[in-house]
Amino acid sequence: MRIERERMWGFFEWLFQQGGLLSGVLLVVLLSALAFTVCYLVAMARYGPGEGFYVVTRVIYELFARDLPNTSCKRIFAFAKLAFQEAIRRKVLAVMAVFIVALLFAGWFLDPNADYPAKLYISFVLTGTNYMVLLLGLFLSCFSLPADIKNKTVQTIVTKPVRSTEIVLGRVLGFTFVGTVLLVLMGLLSYVFVDRGLRHTHEAEEIAADGMSGTTSFDSHHAHTFNVNPNAVKEAATDEKKGHRHFVEITEVNGQRVYSIGPAEGMLEAKIPVFGSLKFTDREGKEADGLNVGYESNYQKYIEGGTLCSAIWSFNGITESLGDELPIELTLKAFRTYKGDIVTGVQGTIILRSSNGRVESERIPFVIKEFAVDERRVNRKLKGTVDQVPKELDLYKDIAPDGKMEVIVRCSDKGQYFGMSQADLFLRAGQNSFAWNMFKGYLGIWLQMLIIICFGVMFSTFLSGPVAMIATMTCLAIGFFGGIAEEVARGTTPGGGPVESMIRMANQAGAMVDLDLGNDVLEKSIQGVDTGIMGALYLLTMGLPSFNDLNTSEFVAYGVNIFEGLVARHMTMALGYFVLTAIVGYFFLKTREMAA
Repeated sequence: MRIERERMWGFFEWLFQQGGLLSGVLLVVLLSALAFTVCYLVAMARYGPGEGFYVVTRVIYELFARDLPNTSCKRIFAFAKLAFQEAIRRKVLAVMAVFIVALLFAGWFLDPNADYPAKLYISFVLTGTNYMVLLLGLFLSCFSLPADIKNKTVQTIVTKPVRSTEIVLGRVLGFTFVGTVLLVLMGLLSYVFVDRGLRHTHEAEEIAADGMSGTTSFDSHHAHTFNVNPNAVKEAATDEKKGHRHFVEITEVNGQRVYSIGPAEGMLEAKIPVFGSLKFTDREGKEADGLNVGYESNYQKYIEGGTLCSAIWSFNGITESLGDELPIELTLKAFRTYKGDIVTGVQGTIILRSSNGRVESERIPFVIKEFAVDERRVNRKLKGTVDQVPKELDLYKDIAPDGKMEVIVRCSDKGQYFGMSQADLFLRAGQNSFAWNMFKGYLGIWLQMLIIICFGVMFSTFLSGPVAMIATMTCLAIGFFGGIAEEVARGTTPGGGPVESMIRMANQAGAMVDLDLGNDVLEKSIQGVDTGIMGALYLLTMGLPSFNDLNTSEFVAYGVNIFEGLVARHMTMALGYFVLTAIVGYFFLKTREMAA
């Protein structure tokens, strides 16, 4: 799982420091200007330039002077009820039947021998729900209003004491209510499906003669082993298999030990991470950028083994509430320049250091676990040095007395490399409810559905049903693949823009060579046209919502608590698009109504 730096921002950090509020204001200004221009062109085609301008300005006046102040919630709910009844008549409940069938036959496609079945099950239900709900919102919102306009039903409505604001808002709320009902049902069924599919128990078997170790039965395609702690002979824990373990309760019955294996622990969870800031040092121990080993992705930087290259995470708020054992979780990556000992794996060390650098713990060795989460617990009492003098240390009193601490990671094997990003090492501050985390995951799906319905209703106010659906699907595609579109728009991809790329394909010229047509003026003209096209594409990608950012399914699947600041940010974005598309849809509908 990749947690980008942007997702760690707090709500107010995103809103003010990172320009979220400013971007929203600019988006409102640009889309308002675009809507005004389109409405003016429509009115101008019918009435002429002067009269068309008067018609559009009158629409703006009526919005703020009449329609908004006199908008009735009762009439909005009446339109919402009609939209709900219309959706039911269209048999949208068939989507629920398809979802149930998909869950019934999911066992045919989900691999029961997967290393992490929880991720597989959760990703399946969330992804399936996401696609179904988005398609449902797409079809519901794009065809309803154009059908009313085509059948002249809307002319009957607008002659009554109703307002265009009520028509637009009623459609959005009605279709959203339909989607919400289906999404709630899907969420409940998904939770039951995941819980029942992953729930299992074991029996204790093959107990050693001294009763201090044993093996569990082979159930759900795996078995565990466990060892009894001599200092706590009444309980034990199994080893970790398939992303979970079990606690073993030991009791005495008639002078014999009875071993009871508890339910799976760590399979359905919502870890609360504490992230720190990350910096790197070079071979000499001086601060520098991390190394690039040749991969195109810059998400992870690398440190060289057998040197003073280090990755240093700085944490704040280290208190005794973290417990007597500090939980550290790592998801590092290894890059090998030679095969070496493939059984043991690449080795490294962890050092805990005070913020002033005077207090250091002893080196804690570890072997990297690739493609898995490596959970380590550092005891509160540990050995180390104070001003290079050996001493017994207390984690909270000596290393982090001010609540600040550094965690240093180094690679021990010479010629090997460790790769990491800021989110690849964090402290585990506790555990949240998995059900609540899954609810927040489904809230992200609901917000995506709301935005799609808003765009569908907005486009349907001035386009026919099929064209409105194509326009909304284009927004959806750009929202999901906005990263690729943004790279093309910025001109960072080789081969130039669309016109230049077509010429290169016709001439069979590679993307990495200079465009040579033998005419500088023609080449500059082509690049100028591409610049304009890519500039428009860039503005389009910036103005549309990023559905990948709104999708928090990975957090739920990987057992990471969805940050409250991230949820607040997504809700703010959805509210902004709701208001914006409702106003733009009002302008289009009002102008179209006057033109009719």
